[in-house]
Amino acid sequence: MPTIEMIILLLFIGATTGSITALISIAPTLIAIPALYLFLPIFGYSLNEFMLTAVATCITAFIPTHLFAWIHSMKQGAVDSQHLIRFSPGIAMGGVIGAQLLSLISFDVFKICFSTLVVITIIGMMFRSSLSKSKNLAIHKSTALPIGLIIGTSSVISGHCGSVLAYGLEKFNKTDTRLSTGTINGFAVFTSIAALIGFVFPAKASEIVELSGFAGAIHIPSMLILGLSHFAFYLLCRDRGNALDKKVLSIGFIVFLACSLVRLWIA
Repeated sequence: MPTIEMIILLLFIGATTGSITALISIAPTLIAIPALYLFLPIFGYSLNEFMLTAVATCITAFIPTHLFAWIHSMKQGAVDSQHLIRFSPGIAMGGVIGAQLLSLISFDVFKICFSTLVVITIIGMMFRSSLSKSKNLAIHKSTALPIGLIIGTSSVISGHCGSVLAYGLEKFNKTDTRLSTGTINGFAVFTSIAALIGFVFPAKASEIVELSGFAGAIHIPSMLILGLSHFAFYLLCRDRGNALDKKVLSIGFIVFLACSLVRLWIA
């Protein structure tokens, strides 16, 4: 069981990610993983040592929120079901493969993958209007599976649920704006659940022995604490905030990501 101090940290991270995700629809792992990198050394741990466990626990902890958002969009008919069905098999397979690869790669490789995803996120948020004006890419049915594999695998080895790359896919595919968010939530659900399966049966077993409560690479107590806190604050902040609040939060999030990158590589 985590210590009281670790529980407080997980509650704080969950509250932060839940609130911000509800307001500006960002990927919660992009906050949770840098936060763990900064604060784990206080408890005598490091993300270098606990990379697989930290990523696996974070990705699985946020599944209920992704699922809730997706079901809510489904009820409102705000999901492009055909597009979701087309790419989900590849994304799900990629999620499992990504979880397996994450148990084999080094922390330096993970840093490169995570940093690349952060840069993509920053560019996407800064040039969102330009992306909406991009040309439509005609994606042939035969390429749906490999594209899904790339999105799922790349996302999980980058410590992510897949929403960032799925967002790019939706923009280039010119999905109806009203259906885009719900479809991305669907992709996040498939990626995260597939990654969960891969994390429960990792290619390389975790070497952590001083802690109990593991299911493969996932630390169940930490996952529950983080997930409950995240989901509770997501519900509290959902459908709140005006346009100015969201713009300020978006700018703050971009600054946080930039500072996290600097800290990750300079430390």
